[in-house]
Amino acid sequence: MRIFLTGASGFLGQHLMTALLSAQHEVIACTRKPTRWQAQYPQVQWLACDYTQDHQASVWLPRLVGVDVIINAVGIIQETTQQPFDALHAQAPIALFQAAEQLGIRRVLQISALGAETNTQTAYQRSKQVADNALWQLDLDPIIVYPSIVIGRGGGSTCLFSALAALPIIPLIGDGQQRLQPIHVNDLTICIVGLINHWSGRQRLALVGCEELRFVELLCLLRQWLQLSPAPTFSLPLALVYPFAKMNNLLKIGALDSDTLTMLQQGNYANVQALIDATGHTPRPLAQALATQPAVTGDRWQARLWFLRPLLRFSLAFLWIWTGIVSAFLYPIADSYALLAATGITGGLFAPVALYGAAGLDFVLGIATLFAYRLRWVVAAQCALMGGYTLLISYGLSELWLHPFGAISKNLPLLVATLIMLVLEER
Repeated sequence: MRIFLTGASGFLGQHLMTALLSAQHEVIACTRKPTRWQAQYPQVQWLACDYTQDHQASVWLPRLVGVDVIINAVGIIQETTQQPFDALHAQAPIALFQAAEQLGIRRVLQISALGAETNTQTAYQRSKQVADNALWQLDLDPIIVYPSIVIGRGGGSTCLFSALAALPIIPLIGDGQQRLQPIHVNDLTICIVGLINHWSGRQRLALVGCEELRFVELLCLLRQWLQLSPAPTFSLPLALVYPFAKMNNLLKIGALDSDTLTMLQQGNYANVQALIDATGHTPRPLAQALATQPAVTGDRWQARLWFLRPLLRFSLAFLWIWTGIVSAFLYPIADSYALLAATGITGGLFAPVALYGAAGLDFVLGIATLFAYRLRWVVAAQCALMGGYTLLISYGLSELWLHPFGAISKNLPLLVATLIMLVLEER
């Protein structure tokens, strides 16, 4: 069958795409930047689309010609000003569903979120529910699936929970007894392919694992998967976690914001029997599913670096911002001019321009680093400045190479740390 897949470059989308190809289906994949994927998946027909803008059925009509099944796998767990929930989860999918109705493409599979089928409490779930309800009211034969937490290498939830599990002392949110029913991504794709191959239409199914786990059990299971020795746990009072989660709505350090915390607290579980009956597949216990993909060194690195990544960026940002402030306002101006004169920078106008220009540039680069704004260009400028400063000071103040505080030699590890930050921050 010809299957039209949105969100093909996401975590679920990529796994679905490979599973559909393995099942001998023809895949038409939609993503914002198809050229990035064409070489990796040449057997897929790639189309460019913009979920923040494609909100009219007429935009989707030419893309759907000859399509047998539509799968909407577009989903983000945290919204931004550039990618709001309403645009990606509601407006674009509804336009897609309306186009399907106009063309008579009756088989539409919508990947929603567990909890969106009930009285939702979060903006994330509400945006999913809007699209779900709109689809259900159309003259189609839809299947709406409600995934629980999806576990798999590279998944957002897996990365966050693995990072928590890899800490020397595992922090629990509250008492750690939140009820979860996670499903491995491979079981999820098996179930969805099964639904497509044996379409019955007009179903709403919870896509959950076969066993219920408590949050603390999930973290311990992931630590075991990472092949780390057992660690003690401690409880973080919700009174402390909620303010951080609310602040993280802006900072976006990992996936724990106010929405995800609310969803975790309300539980994430459902009866699995309807899924087994509909697909003929029983999801494996999570420990068994994880054992099929043993953790490697890269998984442990990622888990242990997860919380260090933002700390590295913030500390480097602080260094550049503080350097700019100290140079411009706190360090004695006469001493600054004396240092510049030693490197050959003198003059009634040239020295102040050099001093305050460099201080301003340091401050701007620090702010850009803090907010991860165009990091490739920022890091290139920082490396060029560090190299230039090092050469200039080595020429005029070479004795600083012998300074016990490492006045110049510190630039070398700083340069390496900056490059590591770029690697860790790039998506």
